[in-house]
Amino acid sequence: MAKGGGAREGGALKTAVIVAGGIALAWVTVETAFKPFLDRLRGAVSRNTDPAGDPDQEEAPAAAAEAKEEEKAPAPAEPSAPPAPAAVEEKVEEKAAELEEKVEEAAAAAAKAE
Repeated sequence: MAKGGGAREGGALKTAVIVAGGIALAWVTVETAFKPFLDRLRGAVSRNTDPAGDPDQEEAPAAAAEAKEEEKAPAPAEPSAPPAPAAVEEKVEEKAAELEEKVEEAAAAAAKAE
């Protein structure tokens, strides 16, 4: 007496695709919003976890001077803006399409196995 069992499976697939797309969109949003902070954090982590580097030894004077020159470089004329919503939506749609294809392939493989 399972009424509408096929509709539930389709609804579950749609829900899974929507959730996966939402997670992908959230990830892109967080990466874009916090890009400067994440870049600095990742740089600090990579410097601290470098097995070839000596944590007790400071940077060489030439490297320190280079770093100061890079900091004094003029800022770009136009600050980088987050991607347009249409571009983000296209990426999400592409990911959703890829996930749908994978689900269909898995369903076909399961059907063959039975």
